[in-house]
Amino acid sequence: MRNTMRFCSIVALTLVTIPACALAQSTPTVPAPVVQSQPTTTGASPTITPSPLNTTDTQLPAAIELPALPGPLPADLPAAPLTADEAARVALRHQPTIVAATGGVTSASGRTQQARSGLLPTVGVSAGYSNAVDIGGGGTTVSGVTSSATGGSMNGVISLRQLLYDFGHTSALSNAASALERASVNSLTRTQADTVLTVKQNYYGYTQALRLVTVNEDNYRAQALHLAEARARQNAGIGIPSDVVRAQTALSEAALQLNIARNNAAVGRVTLAQAMGLDARTPVQVGETDEPVLGDVSVNDLVTLALRQRPEVLAATETARAADDALKAAKSSNSPAIIGTVGVGAKDTSFPPTSSSVGIGVALSFNPFDSGLTSGRVKEAEGNVTTARANLATSQQAVTSDVAQAYLNERLAGQRVSAAQDEVANAQEGVRLAEGRFRAGIGIFLEVTDAQQLLLAARTNLVNARSALNQARAALAHSTGSGLPQ
Repeated sequence: MRNTMRFCSIVALTLVTIPACALAQSTPTVPAPVVQSQPTTTGASPTITPSPLNTTDTQLPAAIELPALPGPLPADLPAAPLTADEAARVALRHQPTIVAATGGVTSASGRTQQARSGLLPTVGVSAGYSNAVDIGGGGTTVSGVTSSATGGSMNGVISLRQLLYDFGHTSALSNAASALERASVNSLTRTQADTVLTVKQNYYGYTQALRLVTVNEDNYRAQALHLAEARARQNAGIGIPSDVVRAQTALSEAALQLNIARNNAAVGRVTLAQAMGLDARTPVQVGETDEPVLGDVSVNDLVTLALRQRPEVLAATETARAADDALKAAKSSNSPAIIGTVGVGAKDTSFPPTSSSVGIGVALSFNPFDSGLTSGRVKEAEGNVTTARANLATSQQAVTSDVAQAYLNERLAGQRVSAAQDEVANAQEGVRLAEGRFRAGIGIFLEVTDAQQLLLAARTNLVNARSALNQARAALAHSTGSGLPQ
């Protein structure tokens, strides 16, 4: 018996058109798909060909914003987005640490002026009036006491005092104070350089956070479209519920990551404003700028440049000089001092006085025995010299190490950017292939979500690598003492 087999040709090829949809806070709303049936050959796999989707129409989760700054903004804060150098200049005018360091320079200048005054002449003026009364001789008797007035007298003296010679003691003290003043100026420069580096690190950290917000917004939109497509396939009868569940989970995770990125950006803005010496609520705007490239310079040249102009080394050098001058002053602290004086005086019983005199003198001051006071001062000064020279050597070693590390970090950061760019290109191609396989019916939805996660990670790595490169370049410029904006 011959059985006749009949094959039913099932029309299974469908075309699903997914319009752009507006999404709610976390779950997008997808309209019913338009399904078109077309004849196909027996046994052909169904395919989904979505229409182009406009990702910019996807509604994003609401962001958390800081309250507005009460009162006007600082007058010197530009309205346009700031560059890194502009942010550093604002910080140099507002940062309290720089104001404190400036006060230290003023104090050091005052101490230098005090020490130098010992080398300059001093002028003194004195005046007085006296009235002598004789109470023992004849005269008017009041209450049993006989007194007679002898009259009053006036006197005035103007004197000039000048140190002639003290074996260099006062000069050494003045030189030590001047060296310490120069050291304080270099300390101010160091504070300024450190402030600029901190501002630039926070500036590029803030721009990094803003770029990651954009990356996560794109990821959220992509996950929303994947959810819309998974639902459309399920409604068309060719998808499975697990794909929708997986897409919903991915969208929720994308929303969480977006909110975290936005919060990091808000915190980055607060940190940048604080580094600039502004109120943390100041709406600082930053632009898309990159740190200048230092150029192809050898490490040895960079170290030489740093040792010549780093403020830490210059301050340590001046401190060592001050210690040497203080030692000279200690050794001559009990040396004889020769002082010259010139005085003009006047005295009379009436004003102005008519009787005047002029005096010129030379004085010698010498303490040959001081019970070990000078010896103790010398011993203390010698210890300070040893400490200052050791601190100078330590500072030079630290600067050399700082330059070497900054150089290596900058070179590595450049390589990271190149690798991250390749990673993004490969991840984008992976997403394209996964989506194509899924829509052709030969791939699973898990491949799409995995590829999208790889793309998110790749774009995040690229943003981080670019920020790290800018920060490394700023650190390298700081390590050579070239970080202050012009």
